[in-house]
Amino acid sequence: MSKIQTPDFLAIAEGIKDDARRYAKVFCLQWFDDSFQNQGFTDASFQAWEKRKEPDKRPGGAILQDTTFLRKSLGVLGENDTQISFGTHVPYAGLHNNGERMRAVQYVRAHHRTRKGKREQVKAHSRKIDTRYPKRQFIGESKQMMSSLDKWLLNQISIRFKQHSDAKL
Repeated sequence: MSKIQTPDFLAIAEGIKDDARRYAKVFCLQWFDDSFQNQGFTDASFQAWEKRKEPDKRPGGAILQDTTFLRKSLGVLGENDTQISFGTHVPYAGLHNNGERMRAVQYVRAHHRTRKGKREQVKAHSRKIDTRYPKRQFIGESKQMMSSLDKWLLNQISIRFKQHSDAKL
């Protein structure tokens, strides 16, 4: 009489869990990076970013990619057993991602300026700045991204159990 060995479900689950976390980090960061390449964000469907207003100081240039500092700053901010937090430490990222309005008072020190060949004294003054940044989402939860991760995970589960059952036969 032959003994039937039961698979070590906990070991298989731990292996899938570790691989899923590793895969999700790389896949999601690539998904967010693709937003810059595609010039828009894909949630349930693709939402293209609003074009620049005239006068365009960089005609033909990609939006949000003047120095690529924001694009390269995307990373994993934190993770635990159940979730991974993605983001950036760039202070202006939220303005662009959420489409916010910035109000501030700018204080200008006294200085000299040359106009029409004559040197002028400019007095110290202040001015109000009221700028609206259009929403150009590049990071966030995406239905298509989560669906792709779900498909990958289900595929990995079936592959691992098939490998285990084939090895035992």
